[in-house]
Amino acid sequence: MPAGLGHLTLQNRAVTRQDAADLRRFLIWVPDPRSRRGRRYPMLPLLCAAASAVLAGARSLIAIGEWITDAPQSALEAPPTES
Repeated sequence: MPAGLGHLTLQNRAVTRQDAADLRRFLIWVPDPRSRRGRRYPMLPLLCAAASAVLAGARSLIAIGEWITDAPQSALEAPPTES
């Protein structure tokens, strides 16, 4: 695991189905390395879309971009959060 990503793991806790279903709980902790001027889009939605594309079979940056472009709006909308 690359240095700096170790803090993303759950220490002393088994991963549940809910954890696997809601990647946002983990992706929100990924630091944004972009400068303020380079931030056109928020980091969390970009990571969620990219992760979804990879889970759907995309294997390159071009394929990820194409998947996001072709995905129906319903697939790109964030599911409601549990209270």
